[in-house]
Order: sequence, then structure tokens, then C-alpha cells
Amino acid sequence: MASAKADTTWRHARQLSPAFVPAAILIGAATLALSAWWLAADALRGKPSLAAGLGVVRSELWLADGWSEMQTSPEAAEAAFTRALRLSPMDGGAWFGLASATGRFDWLNPTASKALKMSYYTGFNRSDLIAPRLILLAQVDTTRDVELVDLLQRQVRLILTRAPELKGAIGQAYRVASDANRHIIEAEFKDANQNISE
Repeated sequence: MASAKADTTWRHARQLSPAFVPAAILIGAATLALSAWWLAADALRGKPSLAAGLGVVRSELWLADGWSEMQTSPEAAEAAFTRALRLSPMDGGAWFGLASATGRFDWLNPTASKALKMSYYTGFNRSDLIAPRLILLAQVDTTRDVELVDLLQRQVRLILTRAPELKGAIGQAYRVASDANRHIIEAEFKDANQNISE
């Protein structure tokens, strides 16, 4: 019975077009190869650089590679974050990574401040970025950039009014903040009638 069905299927396939069977085999082989490639990149996640190199079009692999390179080679991390952003320009985490990599030694670097701003614009409410990004922003010289001042004010206000569980992040940011940024944070607490608990 099964053999008869298979014969009927093959007979109908040959009647459709002489190219049907080779085309179906080719499509199946291509699908299998793409699946194997995708899974191979996933299997290498423990080695971010290899995974990113294999899964060349997957931004999340380049993002992981950037974070793995951050301590040893900020330049390699910057390149990985840039690659992730080319593939996924609306990823707030990739923008934050680029800001961290480019701003490590020089916050006057325009790439660092632009990347930090883009991290806020593309992922303002991403809960996984709120605390580390606030700590990074508190260390930036905001006196020359009113946009950064506004971002700092808005982020502190957001935590005080809508995410009190993240209030500890404000304390951490306050400890590492420049004097100008400390005044901004203090003003937000005063407006909210709350006290800073370092």
C-alpha cells in the first residue's frame, strides 16, 4: 500500500515537470545546509569569536563577541559591536556596547557619546540596560551636551517614579558620578521628595 502511494507520488511528480524532482531535492538540501550552518554557530556560543565568524549574519553573535573582547581588546570589541549594529541598527544593547568600548578612555570621543545616546533612543526602557547604562552615563562629562543632561534626568526620574526596584543603580551611579552629574541626580531626588541612599 505504501509502495503504491510512493509510486503514484513519483509518477505525478514526473508528470508535473522533468525538473520537479531535482528542484525539490536541491531545495531540501539547501534547507538542510542552512539549518546545519545555523545550529553550528549556536553550538559554538562558548567561543564567541568563532561563533560570530561562522554565523556572520547574526547580530546577537557579534554582540556576544564584543562583550567577550571588552577586557582584553577594546578595539576588537568596538569592531564586533559595529558589525552587530550594521546587522541590527535598532539594538540598544549593541549601541550600549559600542559606547562602552569607545568611551573607556576618552568620553570626549564623539563616537562614544553618540553611541550612548543611540542606546537610550533605541532601548530607553530595556530593563537589562537601565542600571549599567545609568552608571556609564553618570561618568560622562555632561556639561558640554544638554542632550546627555536630559537623558540623565529622564533616566533617574523614570527609576524614581516607575521602577523603584532599580533605585540601587542610582546609588551606584551617584558614587561614580562627576560633580555636575551628582547635582543633576540630587535635583531629581529633591523634585521627587526622596532621599539619596548611597
